Amino acid sequence: LHLCFICSIWRGPNVNCTDSSGYTALHHAALNGHKDIVLKLLQYEASTNVADNKGYFPIHLAAWKGDVEIVKILIHHGPSHSRVNEQNNENETALHCAAQYGHSEVVAVLLEELTDPTIRNSKLETPLDLAALYGRLRVVKMIISAHPNLMSCNTRKHTPLHLAARNGHKAVVQVLLEAGMDVSCQTEKGSALHEAALFGKVDVVRVLLETGIDANIKDSLGRTVLDILKEHPSQKSLQIATLLQEYLEGVGRSAALEEHVQEDTTQEIHISSPVESPSQKTKSETVTGELSKLLDEIKLCQEKDYSFEDLCHTISDHYLDNLSKISEEELGKNGSQSVRTSSTINLSPGEVEEEDDDENTCGPSGLWEALTPCNGCRNLGFPILAQ
Repeated sequence: LHLCFICSIWRGPNVNCTDSSGYTALHHAALNGHKDIVLKLLQYEASTNVADNKGYFPIHLAAWKGDVEIVKILIHHGPSHSRVNEQNNENETALHCAAQYGHSEVVAVLLEELTDPTIRNSKLETPLDLAALYGRLRVVKMIISAHPNLMSCNTRKHTPLHLAARNGHKAVVQVLLEAGMDVSCQTEKGSALHEAALFGKVDVVRVLLETGIDANIKDSLGRTVLDILKEHPSQKSLQIATLLQEYLEGVGRSAALEEHVQEDTTQEIHISSPVESPSQKTKSETVTGELSKLLDEIKLCQEKDYSFEDLCHTISDHYLDNLSKISEEELGKNGSQSVRTSSTINLSPGEVEEEDDDENTCGPSGLWEALTPCNGCRNLGFPILAQ
């Protein structure tokens, strides 16, 4: 187009005439980046709101080309300002056009002009969806920063996370997850892990697994990710299947460990050998039971004024009862030890203290421990044995 030709038609209606594609002179100027001609056409009342055969307005074409200056001119100059939310035949706005091609400067201008980023095209895609689909990282960051509500899973068709995972855009996937998008969000095709695995995007699969996605999620047909991999065997499918197996085994070990820890916290902690014989287990249970009874009696003594001698007598009675319950077979196996233990029953506290340290720490069946007040007894006012 020549500027002199444009000026020659300013008086007539031809300033907005169209060609076979429905393009006006303003469409051609906007598409090809002719800023001066755009300004001149607007000066002679060229309309910014005429659509071509596919429903594209001049602002769509300028946004598609990424020409931020012409986009600004079309919005703020001329007799009829461009309506930023105008949609073409595919229901796309200028923001859709700019977002899918990564024209971040145009996206910034359109967001400032209050373009609605929630509008969906005929495929139910938002500008954020298109930016994620094509890996336009900077645009993705801009849109989710301006409109974080777009992170919610409000369609069963797809999400930005699914689209980015499908095409292997690892950086976009990470940004979406860091922004708070639900990693386990599901569509008709399953989770983002289904999409990444189906299209062989190993790096994205690894990111999703590291984030803690549920690898057992099923799609609308009841298939897990492993099921899909079996249906599409390939080298990458094998690699992804290996990652999934390692992940599931790790999750299983973690769950088992957590369950084991929880069980341990609900049981009494006993210091014993790694493998207890049946007789040792019975003895341990007997001692534990007797100690429990003893503690119950000590609790009843809290409001009474018992002397230390009374407590020692009570403890000795319990200890003797405990010894009488040990089987004759056990006594036979440990005859020498039993004799030695029996001989120490009549010793005074002072004599007991002279025993070796090994005897003093011989466990719950030892007389030293039986005659030494525990922390609970000390709290009740009983003194420790004189050294």
